[in-house]
Amino acid sequence: MAYSAKALQYASIGAAEQVRLTDRVSYLYLEYAQIVQGRTGVLALQADENGNTRGEVQIPVGSIAVVMLGPGTSITAAAAASLAAAGAVVMFTGGGGVYSYATARPLTTSARWAEAQAYLWASRTHRVAAARVLYQARLGKMPIPVGARLATLRGLEGQMMRAEYRRLAIKHGVKFKRDTLGTDPVNIGLNLGNGILYGVAASVASALSLNPALGVIHQGDARALLYDLADVYKQAVTLPIAFASSKEKDPTAYVRKRVRAVISQRDLLDEMLALTMRMLSPHLSGIAGDVLLDDQGTVEGHTNYATDAGTT
Repeated sequence: MAYSAKALQYASIGAAEQVRLTDRVSYLYLEYAQIVQGRTGVLALQADENGNTRGEVQIPVGSIAVVMLGPGTSITAAAAASLAAAGAVVMFTGGGGVYSYATARPLTTSARWAEAQAYLWASRTHRVAAARVLYQARLGKMPIPVGARLATLRGLEGQMMRAEYRRLAIKHGVKFKRDTLGTDPVNIGLNLGNGILYGVAASVASALSLNPALGVIHQGDARALLYDLADVYKQAVTLPIAFASSKEKDPTAYVRKRVRAVISQRDLLDEMLALTMRMLSPHLSGIAGDVLLDDQGTVEGHTNYATDAGTT
């Protein structure tokens, strides 16, 4: 296909010139559609049972944080490349909220945040301090004992979650036990809602060029950091929506729509990004731009040092 000049111009836009993460729509969910690269952008084609195209919708990839591709979707290589170039995280979903990720190009050209993450992760002392920041955000206004150990904070969080499960179960008149493999509407809704939060966390990590595997509280999983960030918002966002979905005719559609609405109303992308940056800020280096490692520190990058090199 011959692309238009406008489409080719868009493909060359650098990450620094893309729409800021906090100014983007949280996510777009698509199912039973073919995602293709058109002459002027990425299109979603809806087909009937005979494979005939019934309509098409242009996807504003540059202003979306996460694109969720549900059952019955396919995507072309050209469309996937455009989504990655636009900094949009692609999230493949299935029944019951099964999910995985594809990574977009970072929206920062600096390695400072990634280096701060690595510096934090490599120090147990720094990780404990960062874990306290995350637990404080999770526990909200609940008073935290001065100098409380992480085990104490985990226990407080567990008590809070169990109490919330009981309160919501009574409120909505359902019997509930948390089971990620459960087939009841509440467990399915929690899986789906939490999966969306992981997608938001993935977009934050991608925007700052962070490694999702280097978590603070969680470790040992390739999505550890995503769990850390999403856990902060589960009680306030996914729990009430999942329990409310138990009375809906189409629970999963209700969860998708309500979670998206809450993400927008709370400016959750902005909030999660700010939390992540606050956690990493103490570990930012003063290095700006590309430099080279030297015996005593660093030297300027993109420089030919052949005339200064010693000979042996």
